[in-house]
Amino acid sequence: MLTSLLAALKAVPKILDALERLVDVGTAIAAQNRKEGKDEMVDDLIARAISNRVYKDKVKRVDESGGDESGGV
Repeated sequence: MLTSLLAALKAVPKILDALERLVDVGTAIAAQNRKEGKDEMVDDLIARAISNRVYKDKVKRVDESGGDESGGV
């Protein structure tokens, strides 16, 4: 009985180290998920900005041509 108790106590530091590594992995995964979410938001903002720019350029060309969208063809 005493031998098994001593063996269990000897294993405690290794168990704690393994738990710390698991926590570190969980933290890294959460950070990666946050980064990916932010990257997606930035990509969406860039896509919307490009779309708005293209739309405004098209409206400007139509206004400058007097409303004729065909481009004089």
